[in-house]
Amino acid sequence: MMMLLSTFVLCTMLFPTVSECAAAPKPNIVFFMADDLGWHNVQWHNTDMKTPNAAKLVAQGIELDRHYAYVYCSPSRSSLMSGRLPFHVQQKNFNNCDLSQGVPRNMTFIASKLKSAGYRTAQFGKWHLGCSSAGHIPAGRGFDVSLTYFEGAEDHFTQRSCIDAECIKPVNITAPDPKGWFQYSPFDLWQHEGPATGLAGKQYNGYLFANMSVQFIKGHNTSTPMFLYLATDCSHTPLEAPQEYLDLYPSDWYLDRRQYAAMCSFWDSTLGDVVDALNAKDMWDNTLIVFSSDNGGPTYWSTSPDFQHGAGANNWPLKGSKVSNWEGGVRVAAFVSGGFLPTHVRGTKVEEYIHMADWYATFCGLAGVDPTDTVAEQHGLPAVDSLDMWPLLSGQDSKSPREEIPLVVDAEGSRFTGNSSALIIGDYKILVGLQLLSYYQGPEFPNASSPPYGQLTDRTLHHECFPACLYNIRTDPAETTDLHEADPVRTATMLRRLDALRATHYQRASNMDTDSCKAAIASYGGFYGPWLP
Repeated sequence: MMMLLSTFVLCTMLFPTVSECAAAPKPNIVFFMADDLGWHNVQWHNTDMKTPNAAKLVAQGIELDRHYAYVYCSPSRSSLMSGRLPFHVQQKNFNNCDLSQGVPRNMTFIASKLKSAGYRTAQFGKWHLGCSSAGHIPAGRGFDVSLTYFEGAEDHFTQRSCIDAECIKPVNITAPDPKGWFQYSPFDLWQHEGPATGLAGKQYNGYLFANMSVQFIKGHNTSTPMFLYLATDCSHTPLEAPQEYLDLYPSDWYLDRRQYAAMCSFWDSTLGDVVDALNAKDMWDNTLIVFSSDNGGPTYWSTSPDFQHGAGANNWPLKGSKVSNWEGGVRVAAFVSGGFLPTHVRGTKVEEYIHMADWYATFCGLAGVDPTDTVAEQHGLPAVDSLDMWPLLSGQDSKSPREEIPLVVDAEGSRFTGNSSALIIGDYKILVGLQLLSYYQGPEFPNASSPPYGQLTDRTLHHECFPACLYNIRTDPAETTDLHEADPVRTATMLRRLDALRATHYQRASNMDTDSCKAAIASYGGFYGPWLP
């Protein structure tokens, strides 16, 4: 607990009362969440990529070389917003019509914590944290303003929800029609407390989220601190990008690779717009920017016979993909930057462990509020797991307080695999169960020789870790050498630790409310939206 509250405790030591601590100067905080970003799809890892704004911020900030997330979307976002490790909040993606999608209502979001410290809060972009009730959407979670979509993906041009299992196929429907398309593929765009009827289907959604972010900064009253959560959906499938961004890359590149790269350049342009707006408003010197992907890049192929394309990402030289427990699925591109960073830590790289959940306590500490979630504890829900990383990031400490990362604990199987687990302790990582997409992509992946790449049903890409696979991820980051037989004592110790973690595993069962969900879609004119108070 001492580590958890370190920045908050330091504040209370410097100021006589908790109220004076809360009144101390606070930084503006921008969390920029990239979507499905591959390790090899950023300029500081691969010079073929054109993400100059992010690369500049890395050079001016701290590269986070060992920043970890969940294997896919919603649990990582739940972890960030709630401060819990995924196995204490959510390890399954449910759809919008499921009452169990996202974070339980009685867990307090980071936006609510910061709002209690006087922050003005905004959320723009992907939500994927539930929409069944008014308490699940951004307006009910502590955000003052928002423009969002609720599902895991949507067509970027039409804002229609997915029509295939992997959300790889574009959805070229422009309006509801008598055949009932609005129930098959509803609009998914919501402006704070109502459907964004005037915006849906009019523009590439990345422009909408970028423009809203810039306008929020321009209109901000700088007498109060600001929290901006910008969750751009580039570079999530469907692979779609405006032509000017496609033109940044060679026309002879394989289409999936070119489209994916263009989408990365789009989010980089958005990041540049945000930085420019902060500078124009004279807010940069007191701003902390955190950038992270929600998981590794997807390197799988569509299961739809009528659409033979893949997701386009590349995690080289790491092994694996989004949806896998390999480093390519969970070790994500990340950095911190901004004028609030102490000058002596700028231009450095931190190779200590940080998990997505840790930003909760870090931001609470900077805001002068206690990260303890008393509401959740009163309702018998798991406590906050987050550890305050500011002493590490500010250079006060050289070691991370996080020495153990339960990445996945008995994630219930998909249609392709059974339960699986992954745990990091010190330099070692143990994997248990059937591991998906166990392959390396290569530096120029995907290319004309790649298709059909990463087929989820391809058993040759599955790797069995029974009873376990063990890797030293410090000396062997590509996970080439399984040590479980050579080091049986460590293997047994880590398996016992997994057994202990299972005792606190938390996951709500699916609870579909399809009829009410569809009725809400109809009442909102073909848009997803909440149906409970």
